Amino acid sequence: MTNGHSIGIDRRLDIEWLDAVAGQVAAGASEPEIRSFLFRLLDGVVAGGNRRGTACYKTVGVLSRTWVNVAPASRSLRDRGAKLLPTLDAEQRVALHWAMLTAAYPFFRDVATNTGRLLALQGNLALTQLTRRMRETWGDRSTTTRAVQRMVRSMVQWGVLVDSDARGIYEPPAKRLVVHPPAGELLLQALLLQADDKSLPVESALRHPSVFPFHLELRAYHLRQSARFAVHRQGLDVDVVTLAEPIGTSQASQ
Repeated sequence: MTNGHSIGIDRRLDIEWLDAVAGQVAAGASEPEIRSFLFRLLDGVVAGGNRRGTACYKTVGVLSRTWVNVAPASRSLRDRGAKLLPTLDAEQRVALHWAMLTAAYPFFRDVATNTGRLLALQGNLALTQLTRRMRETWGDRSTTTRAVQRMVRSMVQWGVLVDSDARGIYEPPAKRLVVHPPAGELLLQALLLQADDKSLPVESALRHPSVFPFHLELRAYHLRQSARFAVHRQGLDVDVVTLAEPIGTSQASQ
């Protein structure tokens, strides 16, 4: 198992459900109100209702951990995302949810990273190859296999992967989603929260395999103008970006 983390995210997530839970957070609903709302939303769609251990109960748990019960380090990310949500179109919201899932679930981050690498290497994604890579780091278990399958099906539903004519082979859509700076900064923050040393060369960050569906309209000068990031010159021509805000604070959402 990677870094002592559990998989945590083994449910297919429709983009409409992510939009719904984010909308509840943006509206200021309480945690109990949001959970009740989600059980009503999924009633008849995901089996089990609100009984502990059912598919519906687990799906509500994943949605809640993504947007409601977030880790302290992700609270400023969540707060800014909720504030930004009403201004975003559908494509920008995909990027926002991607950021929240990246911050909440190392397993999602690794699925996204390996997917991006395989797409860059061969132009398509074979589910068997992705599953093999994930089992090497997350354990050779049936739960790993199921979780990978459900993440890939989620990505297809979101429109960032496309079914091919061959079973188990997926392709990128014709165009990547263009992400404007507000949502792009949230994606970058999520990526840095999960980076081993909390810093990345700017160009490597903007082209990181984990953000394969997106074209981030960010440059070093955007990041230098933001209070959320610190950009340092390394060597003669390499800009390195780190998070400037104290981890776990919400000051940047003010």
